[in-house]
Amino acid sequence: MEDKDLALLLLENFNVFDNLIKSITGTGTKKVQKFTSKQFFTLEQLKKYEKIELKNLSKDLYVSTSSLCILLNKLVDSGYVFREDDPKDRRNTFYGITESGKEILKEEEERISAILVGNMSGFDDKFKKNVEKSLDVLIKAAEKLY
Repeated sequence: MEDKDLALLLLENFNVFDNLIKSITGTGTKKVQKFTSKQFFTLEQLKKYEKIELKNLSKDLYVSTSSLCILLNKLVDSGYVFREDDPKDRRNTFYGITESGKEILKEEEERISAILVGNMSGFDDKFKKNVEKSLDVLIKAAEKLY
């Protein structure tokens, strides 16, 4: 397969992947959900740090600081995230995940993992290995882009 064909195939399937994530997290449905897929991935990113500046989190998530600030305000109001002003420079704001946020995130990770495991249970080991290799290649290709 040519590079251009592979790139187009990836592009065509981004929507499929996005819809899968939305379906599993419950976003866009009438299911009771703990938070949106964007909030979920923001919490996933926050758990990597003790605390992080808004501008750096924005870069990590490829989201504008203004959009991220709105999202984070909702998570702060819910008690899943804390906000802290930089004592050295009041223009900087740090965010981090609270214990409550860690607990709810772990519950969601377990729920989503269980759904994915259930959906993959019919796959044979060879297919699972191919999926793993494909994801490794995709991650390496994505890392080159940023």
